[in-house]
Amino acid sequence: MVLSYFFIMGMLSMSGVLFDGVVATVDSEPILMSDLREEITPFLADLKSQGVSAQQIQQEMEKAVQKALDRYIERLLLYRKAINEGLQVDEKEIEDRVNKIKKRYGSPEEFKQLLEESGESMSEFRERIKQQLIALSYAMKKRKEFEKEITVSEPDIAKYYNEHIEEFQNPQRTKVRRIFLSASKDSDERAKVKEHIMEIYDRIKQGADFGSVAENESQGPEADRAGLIGWVSKGDLVPELEQAIENLSIGDISPPIETEWGFHILKVEEKEGNEKLSYEKVRIIIEPKIKEQYINERYQKWLNEIKKTARIRVFL
Repeated sequence: MVLSYFFIMGMLSMSGVLFDGVVATVDSEPILMSDLREEITPFLADLKSQGVSAQQIQQEMEKAVQKALDRYIERLLLYRKAINEGLQVDEKEIEDRVNKIKKRYGSPEEFKQLLEESGESMSEFRERIKQQLIALSYAMKKRKEFEKEITVSEPDIAKYYNEHIEEFQNPQRTKVRRIFLSASKDSDERAKVKEHIMEIYDRIKQGADFGSVAENESQGPEADRAGLIGWVSKGDLVPELEQAIENLSIGDISPPIETEWGFHILKVEEKEGNEKLSYEKVRIIIEPKIKEQYINERYQKWLNEIKKTARIRVFL
């Protein structure tokens, strides 16, 4: 897909001239770039706030436009099906949705101004919201129909359990205490702190109570809790500390560990997890998973069949 960065930026700018163009047609109905504005504009604002490069914005915007277009085409096809079957939505539901969108803006005036700049009237905006809600209601109706098609048997559940056993592993976590001494990058000061932490380590190895030493010596925020950090899991601590914890057994105390912030001594209080949950415990959550998987696959297949009956042309 080739989309000019400047074209997209001009298209979605909330100020200045609005450029527009047909990006696709479904049978004889055109889809304009401006039809995709609601989905793309927040994404563009998020990219700009992250300070990413113009090239990255262009690449990400091209993907976002394609995804937004796919969703728009699907909604349009669903809306047609719904109307043919006489499906409607309550006016209150439309009004609630419109008001919810308005609240995203600083004031009613700001919302009105942005709506005018987009070239869309309030009645057109309301109609677009109505069509979206009707399409969504129809999609939910079809999914409920597909749900009635499936009956999950005990062998199905057992098969899922055996094939997805990694889903039912309790992640390991460790209860940890710490003594921490802060150290700057100055080599002389760092050497003094290292000497001090070694003295503390020797005292603990000779029988000093870890919690008492932590309360008196540690500079970490957990010092007033006798050095108790609490339960930690993978990803909670910096790699140097995680590696040390992995190599410690319950009751073990690590030698001083150096990081860019200073020196740490860790004590492992407890370890738990990393065990497989029994079939009996997880059976109740497997059945909905299987149903959801079936519904998603059945729904997507049905949607693809609908797309084949329409003449869809994309110009991106």
